[in-house]
Amino acid sequence: MTSLIGTVLRMMVKDTTPPNVKRFIIVGESADSLTLASIYINTELNMKVNFNLDLQCQHVEFDAAGRDYLDHTSFVDCSKLKIIERTEICTIIQNRPTVIIGRLDQQDFEVIRRQITCSTTIKGKIKKRYGFYD
Repeated sequence: MTSLIGTVLRMMVKDTTPPNVKRFIIVGESADSLTLASIYINTELNMKVNFNLDLQCQHVEFDAAGRDYLDHTSFVDCSKLKIIERTEICTIIQNRPTVIIGRLDQQDFEVIRRQITCSTTIKGKIKKRYGFYD
């Protein structure tokens, strides 16, 4: 399978309260390729969770224009990486290819990458593990 980095998926996730159908982007892969790092795309900025300016600044606003995977302006949450098993994602994609709803273009990916690299809420060792430091 080709690299999943930059792939946008839409599927049920269990780590939200309540579990929900979410859009998310695969942004990194561990050196052993066993796990992938992803970030969520949110419809709006949740002020209960993102209560300070630092957290709010770690969200990148994406307009839907030119981004087929979005229905409306959305916020990409670069304040935390969600780690998923590569085999789990590959199995889901194999069984339901429609979960892939698009790919980030290079410019958007660079913006996201820069934001994650600058994140104050993601530990350096985690960023390093998923390729955010050379």
